[in-house]
Amino acid sequence: MPYGLIFAKYDFRGGLEIKTKFPKDISELSGTSLMQIVNLHGFTKEAGISSLKLDDINFITYYSGSDTGYFLILMLNLLEDPEDYEEVIEEVSRRILKNLEDNKYIKLIPTLYKQILDSSRAKQNV
Repeated sequence: MPYGLIFAKYDFRGGLEIKTKFPKDISELSGTSLMQIVNLHGFTKEAGISSLKLDDINFITYYSGSDTGYFLILMLNLLEDPEDYEEVIEEVSRRILKNLEDNKYIKLIPTLYKQILDSSRAKQNV
């Protein structure tokens, strides 16, 4: 089951800036992990999904493309298959990106995270 969601924006000067995370008490990713997330998408201009499993971390990311530069990062336990979350992370990302104005997305994050967890439980019950 996922254990956290991070929404961030890439800036060429400052790197990946965390905009919000849920739950608030999840640990920060290291600078190295954040750069690996950026590199996963290979500085592509196109939106897309990628995933990576390292020694003690497993995640799937959605990149909004170079026009906006946003990343949605779903933290997974090591045994989970990131492919199981491709559809829901893309859907959740679209909802967040539609609510960027006045940071409206921040209020949606708990509900969207619940949607991800519910999709995870549904797949486990199949």
